[in-house]
Amino acid sequence: MFAKRISFVAIPAAVVLGLVGFAPSASAAPASPLIGTWTGPADAYYGGAYVKGTEKVTITTARGNVAKGTWQWKSAGGTWSKPKLVQLIALNSAAGATSIDILGADGDGTYEGVLIPGVSLEIGYMDPKHEGGTKTLVLHSLMSKSK
Repeated sequence: MFAKRISFVAIPAAVVLGLVGFAPSASAAPASPLIGTWTGPADAYYGGAYVKGTEKVTITTARGNVAKGTWQWKSAGGTWSKPKLVQLIALNSAAGATSIDILGADGDGTYEGVLIPGVSLEIGYMDPKHEGGTKTLVLHSLMSKSK
């Protein structure tokens, strides 16, 4: 009976030790690939109409899984909007993954996207109560990092 107890204890312990060996190090900063300026064409649905423009996300700081910066928009031929504060979270990826899932929020809505480090940031945004709840704002863009 003692031998059976050891085998039951040894198996979970080996699994836990194996998982710890594959865990990312505490010094890894999953949000650091977000640092920089990302721009790209954007499709927007706003107040019942579809609009095209350009979206810009500038991430100035990243610590651990959290990145902070600003978001801006301009319609085709327009000027950039006033920068709006944004916070994004880079979710931990599985070992060997080539992309990082991104979640975030600003004072009005939420972001969801996928970052392929060094390649692209595809992100969607939804503000269901834009302009006092009278209009919905939905944005989608595929951005690349400025060099």
